Amino acid sequence: MSAPRTPAVDHDTLSLGKQLGQGGQGTVHEVTNRKINEAAGDGWDVVYKEYSPAVLPALRADVLASRADLISELSAADGKWLCERTAWPAAVVQRHGHACGFLMRAVPERFRFAFQNLNGATGAQRLANMEYLLNDDAYVAGIGLTISSRDRLALLGDLATTLSRLHRLGITVGDLSPKNLLFTTTPHPECFLIDTDAMRLRGTTVLPQAETPDWQIPDGEEKATGASDVYKLALLAIRLIARDQTATDPTALAPVSPVLANLAQCSLDPDPKTRPTPALWAENLAAAGTTASTAPASAPAGPGTGAVPVPGRRTRRLPGRPLPAGAVPGRGPAKARTGTVVAVSVAVLLVGLLGLASAHSDHSDSESATTVVSTYPTTPDPTFAAPTFTDPDPTDSTDPGPDPTDSDLTDSDLDTPSASTIPDDDDVAAAEVGSCFYDNGTTGQADLVATDCTDGAFKVVSINPGTTDLSSCDGVTDSDESVSSAVNDLVLCLSYQSPGGTAYHAQQNDCVYGSSSGGSWSTQTCQTGNFKVLAAYRGTSDDSKCDSWPHYNEWRHFAVARNSELDVLLCLSMNYPDDAGYATQNECLLKSGTESHVTFTNVGSCASSNVVVTGRTSRYRDSAFCGNDGWTTWEPSDYPSLAYTVCWRSK
Repeated sequence: MSAPRTPAVDHDTLSLGKQLGQGGQGTVHEVTNRKINEAAGDGWDVVYKEYSPAVLPALRADVLASRADLISELSAADGKWLCERTAWPAAVVQRHGHACGFLMRAVPERFRFAFQNLNGATGAQRLANMEYLLNDDAYVAGIGLTISSRDRLALLGDLATTLSRLHRLGITVGDLSPKNLLFTTTPHPECFLIDTDAMRLRGTTVLPQAETPDWQIPDGEEKATGASDVYKLALLAIRLIARDQTATDPTALAPVSPVLANLAQCSLDPDPKTRPTPALWAENLAAAGTTASTAPASAPAGPGTGAVPVPGRRTRRLPGRPLPAGAVPGRGPAKARTGTVVAVSVAVLLVGLLGLASAHSDHSDSESATTVVSTYPTTPDPTFAAPTFTDPDPTDSTDPGPDPTDSDLTDSDLDTPSASTIPDDDDVAAAEVGSCFYDNGTTGQADLVATDCTDGAFKVVSINPGTTDLSSCDGVTDSDESVSSAVNDLVLCLSYQSPGGTAYHAQQNDCVYGSSSGGSWSTQTCQTGNFKVLAAYRGTSDDSKCDSWPHYNEWRHFAVARNSELDVLLCLSMNYPDDAGYATQNECLLKSGTESHVTFTNVGSCASSNVVVTGRTSRYRDSAFCGNDGWTTWEPSDYPSLAYTVCWRSK
């Protein structure tokens, strides 16, 4: 049974107070004789948005009504969450039976602040728009805002978590910009979204989609999609950390977290299908936040002010030697008193995503259509009911806020090995590039034994004389351990020789392949039928980390004996012949080529496409599944579960 429609409110029954704001679509007014009740005896203040006469002809009143109906359609938990995190439309307002605006929750007081003039005088309360934070720290502190580097990351993480949940509810923001985004750091960092009538719900919009200048997605891309939200999330992350209104360079995030810089690079990819999910952003923002400064900023500062360790880097205290005062863990000189000491770099390596192209076996007949039905949870929650309207109530509701996002991407504590074995320094002195060793040492101290270059050994890939700085191996290709010898005054950069094959060292945009039945995996030239690396994680075998990556369909774990911190987990995506491989129902594609050599391409616009996907199954050559529609099919020989038959019809 469908939920009852939320009744419209007659404009003449509203008692309007002062005008609170005005924009291109209309004005917002205080409402003095209404409350939106969260539960019996508790309520929220109400405001009214009235559309200007110029936009009313384009207004889709039925779509606006569906916004108000949504809260009663959702589970009580989702409905409550949506009302607490957004100014979601609660009821349509009509004049003479025609929609003219809507009622929504007023912005909670915690998303306001006492604006302080730069001469020190405190002025009126203002909405805490995120755009205030896209300025240098001196300005932010000067207007009366107290915010730390950790707060900035936490706000981004809260927004990423909010976007992830909105997308699950069928909502995309579209015009995501700091003008439509409010923030608070009390009692904890969180965001509040306004102008929600501009959002897209299950593909429908109240008014034509618009974008804020300097916050546009690439030309030709469909507006208000999950991918466009991620694009703008990346822009916000860059600009919030760079303290700049228009920055677009992902490297602005590198001093805070190289992982976030890589994630931003992927999120700004012109191909929407290759962008990661908001959930992946939330996970890595939480990881970066664990090491960010909590000190309120009060002076001009660029990104990464203060020493911020690289997320995931393990630090080591050498036997009997404290960390030097002022040294950054894992980065400064690390000198052994005797023997040879190892420091293992265990950073998370997030790598880029893929693009696809080639040909299919294809068949076409007549046209038909298939529909998609979206379902939403209906678990009852006795603490929340859909909004109703009553007389004013002086009590205020409280907001419990979200649970913090957990992450296992944290720096370890400093270790002091309980015992160590002093290696033969003559072997180290005689080492050459290409020499191999077994490392039989403990967590903090190496024990190198010369050996043949067999599986499980460490090969010398670089020798850095005249230093014992372990970080001198940073950036050396395939370097997994850095070993310093104070006696010989040198550092060996060592590469693990994995029994699992050369794919152990796969990097960004590399392609790999191996049999599903096991055995060695190798890096290869990218081609149809092998896999492209979506992400490479070190120090874990938890394949659930791959779940949020777009087009993920396979994982591979490489274990390292005696040192699980060097384990590698690859999240992989099959290189299908063309864009039909990852096409979903109702997606538009451009069909080109001859009937014997057809190619399907997602050109990013339905207007420029000539076919639409009507169905998809993982079975190979399942023409019966497509009925009278055209179909295209493909199957990888070693991975039959990744086969597909995609149905299509001409537009």
